[in-house]
Amino acid sequence: MKGILQAKILVAVAAVCAVIYMLAGYFFPEKGLDNLAPSDRLNLKKNIVVLGVDERAEEHDVGRSDTLFVVMFDTQKKSVSLLSVPRDTRVRIKGHGWDKINHAYAYGGRELTQKTVEELLGLHINNYVMVDFKGFTGLVDAIGGVDIDVEKDMYYHDTWDGFTVDLKKGKQHLDGKTAIQYVRYRDEEGDIGRIRRQQHFMMAVYERISSANMLLHVPGLAKQLSSMVKTDLPLSDLVDIGRALHAMVKTQGLAMATVPGEPVYIDDISYWVPDITDLREQIAKMQGAAMTERYKSAAELMEKEYNAALEKVEKGDDSDENKEAVKQEKDADKEQAAQEAKQDKDKPAVKKINSKKTPKAKTAVLQEGEQPAEAKKTAPRNGNVVRLVNCSGSKTAGADAISRLQNAGFTVINGGSGELIAQTTVISTTNNGAVIGRLSQVPFAHKLRVSRDGAADCGGVIMLGADYK
Repeated sequence: MKGILQAKILVAVAAVCAVIYMLAGYFFPEKGLDNLAPSDRLNLKKNIVVLGVDERAEEHDVGRSDTLFVVMFDTQKKSVSLLSVPRDTRVRIKGHGWDKINHAYAYGGRELTQKTVEELLGLHINNYVMVDFKGFTGLVDAIGGVDIDVEKDMYYHDTWDGFTVDLKKGKQHLDGKTAIQYVRYRDEEGDIGRIRRQQHFMMAVYERISSANMLLHVPGLAKQLSSMVKTDLPLSDLVDIGRALHAMVKTQGLAMATVPGEPVYIDDISYWVPDITDLREQIAKMQGAAMTERYKSAAELMEKEYNAALEKVEKGDDSDENKEAVKQEKDADKEQAAQEAKQDKDKPAVKKINSKKTPKAKTAVLQEGEQPAEAKKTAPRNGNVVRLVNCSGSKTAGADAISRLQNAGFTVINGGSGELIAQTTVISTTNNGAVIGRLSQVPFAHKLRVSRDGAADCGGVIMLGADYK
């Protein structure tokens, strides 16, 4: 009898606690940087977050959300709007401070990513779709490949992630292996360039799927999709969204907006800093909602918080907001450099913010084997330090190029001469966006390639070609 009474008391206490918890959530809701409660976020359409997940083979590494966008589906008009969120977007991630939005997946999986997207956009997310990139090549092969007009020569070698991009300019048919090269290619445009290529690729996939001979590939396609897609959307909604997308593409093409903002480098790490007021106006328009004074004030408040966080970085007082993100990126760079150095011992205009103030590098000409002091400290991350190898066949071209590079603010290591090549080529030794962006400013015509080299003593190698003028 006593035991039954105790059990009833425990049940009653648990019920009271649950009621208090729900009431606390109702009367004292958790608010974001914009001071809006989750229940106040826009929800006029069915909003679906789509994550392309780059899962890693290493133990305890869940990977990152390599691609992130939101589908806004109007269930009444059967129309869709799409918003791409750059993976480098700087956001506040609950429990982890300021970081790139794609790191939210590593910290807390799909749930934390969804909450972070909701706070950024001022939007309620109803459903999710997760696509595992491990099945990407199989998907493209299952539909028989895609036709893409590659906009320029693309070369990028990455020992750390174990892949090489080597594509030529022009229209070509890509299989799964070469298609993933296209969407993963990195250049001076950074995340925005990748988004543009992803949209280009999605359009090519659509054209392939909607072609008359697609019926031949349906069995293989269905099998591949089921193995790589996870979602809480019912099949009927997926069909409706597919039809709406089909109608949109037929009438206006694949129209996808991107979070407005600007690229910023913090401690040599690239971020996309959103313009919150412009973003919230864009979201209201895409939702078919009015931009009320309340939402405008909320957006202004959130933008103020973003600016305050960046001001702390500029003053060198960003330990709480940026410490963990910078530490993770730098630890990864150190590990990469050590591993690549061990494998190959003999291997010879955006805003930039540094939380630790460092003097600008002085321009100089250094002889082969001589390393500048700044290169010793930050070698592969310093885009101002370049090695010039004269492969032009002209004895005077090297000295002329060195002079022009100096005038443009570069420190030059004289790499002597090499075998004759036709086209001047600039090779970045890192995929760091700040370095690639700086090397894109080399003051003469060139093609830009990326080949990550943790043991390099410079940010870039310039191979002067016969086309040098």
